[in-house]
Amino acid sequence: MLKPNIKCHKIGNNYATPHLFILSKGANAGKPLKAPCPNCFVIVAKTEQEADFYYWLAYGLWQGQFFRPFLTGSVISFIRIQDVINIITEAGEKANLKPNEFQNAIVLLNTFDQHLAQTLKQIQLIKEAKKVIMYKVLK
Repeated sequence: MLKPNIKCHKIGNNYATPHLFILSKGANAGKPLKAPCPNCFVIVAKTEQEADFYYWLAYGLWQGQFFRPFLTGSVISFIRIQDVINIITEAGEKANLKPNEFQNAIVLLNTFDQHLAQTLKQIQLIKEAKKVIMYKVLK
């Protein structure tokens, strides 16, 4: 597997080929994004399948907090582009050795994200119900 084509994103740049963005600053550095933001790197892929692979690879690395040890900076933490390249390249090689396990992990991550979204929605509804109950009592 070749090294991913990762560059610093400049606001206003448009990319003709499939691509994704990776947050470079803050506590969520390493988080993959579909839309650009001011502080991010861009991974330019050759195919949509490659972009999807890198998205889920970066998402798994971010969820597993593999980027955390590489964060630097005393006030606003950030990750260096070479560290991102090294981490993603190494993880990509490991994922390619076990493609079925990687696909199963992606399915599990999607399932957990769906459950998390449902749970967060339920929590929000419970908070609203508490407000309504107290509003009716104290009205």
